[in-house]
Amino acid sequence: MSAVYPSLALGWYHGSLSRSEAESLLTLCKECSYLVRTSQTNRTDYSLSVRSCQGFMHMKFTQCKDGKYVLGQNSPPFDTIPEVIHFYTTHKLQIRGAEHLSLLFPVLVQTL
Repeated sequence: MSAVYPSLALGWYHGSLSRSEAESLLTLCKECSYLVRTSQTNRTDYSLSVRSCQGFMHMKFTQCKDGKYVLGQNSPPFDTIPEVIHFYTTHKLQIRGAEHLSLLFPVLVQTL
């Protein structure tokens, strides 16, 4: 993703992290913590992993035919995934079961 968005420092993008590895990172985090990772089922797709009060939620970003991205089924379309993330830092997720959540706390990649 960094090649697609070279000018952005995407600290919340963790690359090819598995679902279980994402959950391990989110375990110690508070509700509304999130990260983005490459989808395990399709390497050209991306997934959002979020910590909720019930545990974890994993949602796929879908790229539409016009190249725009949506999150879930009720999201407005955005030109880039960082735009989707930015929107949901100030709006509630339009995902069943996560309607009370916003993306408040990015889980940043730890660099040595």
